[in-house]
Amino acid sequence: MNGFAMTTFSAVLLGVSAEHCWGVVAFVGVYVLLLVWLLLLPARVLDEPPGRPWWKRSRVWAVAIAVIQVLVYLGLG
Repeated sequence: MNGFAMTTFSAVLLGVSAEHCWGVVAFVGVYVLLLVWLLLLPARVLDEPPGRPWWKRSRVWAVAIAVIQVLVYLGLG
C-alpha cells in the first residue's frame, strides 16, 4: 500500500469510529433522559399502593433497568 491509500483507509476507519461514538452517545442520552423522567415522575401517576416493599415497586425496577442499560452501552458500546 502506498502512503495515500493508507491515509485514506485510516480516515475511513476513524470516520466509522466517530459515527459509532455518536450513536452510543445518542443512545445513552435517551436512557439518561428516561432515567431523569422516571426519577421526577410523581408517585401518584404510577398508582401504586402506599407502603409497598421496595422490591415490588415498578419505579425501582424501571430505574434499575435504565441504569443497567446506560452502563452496558457505555461499557460495551
